[in-house]
Amino acid sequence: MSYRAGTKSRGRGRGPPSRGGGRGGGRTSTTYGAARGGYGTGTDEPKPHVQLCSYYTSQGRCERGDSCNFQHVIKMHKTIVNSDPDPAGSSRSSYDRGGGGGYASQQNVSMFPTSDVALWNDPTAGALKIFTASHDGHWRLYNTATGFSKEVQHNMGGKVNTIMVQSNFLFCGFEGISVKLPGVTVGMIFAWNLGNPGEPPIELHMHETAPYAHASGVTCFITEGDMCVSGGHDCSIRVWKYDTTVNAGKGGFKLMQTLYGHAGEITGLVIIGTMLWSCSTDMTIRLWDSAANWECKYVITQSTQGNAASPVVLPPNGQQGTGVGHTDAVTGLLHFESPAGNFVLSSSLDGNIKVWNSVNGECLSTTNYGVGVISMALTTDTKNNPLLIAGTAYGKIMIRSLIQTATTPPMCYLCAIDVHRTHCGHDGPVKRVVAGPSNTFYTAGDDGNVIIFQITGDFGL
Repeated sequence: MSYRAGTKSRGRGRGPPSRGGGRGGGRTSTTYGAARGGYGTGTDEPKPHVQLCSYYTSQGRCERGDSCNFQHVIKMHKTIVNSDPDPAGSSRSSYDRGGGGGYASQQNVSMFPTSDVALWNDPTAGALKIFTASHDGHWRLYNTATGFSKEVQHNMGGKVNTIMVQSNFLFCGFEGISVKLPGVTVGMIFAWNLGNPGEPPIELHMHETAPYAHASGVTCFITEGDMCVSGGHDCSIRVWKYDTTVNAGKGGFKLMQTLYGHAGEITGLVIIGTMLWSCSTDMTIRLWDSAANWECKYVITQSTQGNAASPVVLPPNGQQGTGVGHTDAVTGLLHFESPAGNFVLSSSLDGNIKVWNSVNGECLSTTNYGVGVISMALTTDTKNNPLLIAGTAYGKIMIRSLIQTATTPPMCYLCAIDVHRTHCGHDGPVKRVVAGPSNTFYTAGDDGNVIIFQITGDFGL
């Protein structure tokens, strides 16, 4: 998926862009503190609840200690240069930060994008390990117990777009060449048993005459019990189920259903009860009912009024819809469960994150970030308050409180990590955010890096 800058304005006070673009005019520039805290330059974004100390965030220490005027609540543990250099410079083809950008741009080297990251608690070694996926064609394994040393580098022969660890299996979605279609790149999914990594991987095939998973690259993947669901560049969603009779009796995944309807790349999948939620670059969210033979029950578009079951009101030709849906590519979905119920969060290049009632698809809230949002993850602070981490198209990582507290409203903007302000972070789109143990979170970026952060202090919630 290409996260491209654009010119279409949505006309709100902060001047948020669409098509992943940057912030426009709007609010009067305001100074939020000295350079040490990372808010010394004029900015049109709202003041965060917490102003991060750039020294503590980037180095894990600050000489001023408790007398520092800025908060010591997040620190970076490690930046892993995960990907190989890209001679074609594709990692900056969509978003050139334009001279004087982050630290990666100062190296004058473009790296292949790191597309995904997954965590694995290795039961044999008793250590947390990190799998990464890269467009340089490799997946890699790092050990957090040995200073993030690289233990394995495996060449898949084509772009690796998605990686996941579930039930001690490593699932890898990548672009490869099928023996049945020599010279044609297709979407492949391999699954390794991490308990016996010497065994050949299980391959997910549509049919014996079509030994591949998708007609083009695999873009997202989830599991639910003995079932898994994949989405691809080919606009299709495929439902697979583990079957002990396939693969010459060795067991594997059998294709059960292919779901058509999206007109763009599949970017997110989440299952809640019997409903599969999917999203796409076609700007829509679809709800499929597994109890009704995977029928698509609802489609949420920019012209949908009220909830998912409401009628669609088409706008005049050439005009943007005024409904509840997104107005640009939808980039991801998250399931959030709280005492108040089950919710789905969606992110988009239109700069908005929306919260949906998971039962009827009613849009409950819309929060504008002022920049295209590409990735999301749920985590908690040191007091177990739920937080939402969002990775944006320009590299900024923004953190919000999900629920109302005694001191903050829902979706309160807590802080942001930005190479220009906190002296650490990504120089380009943040492709993936994953929450880890002990209030850590892991990010993968178009700059080829994987960065490990930890929430260490109190946000005052």
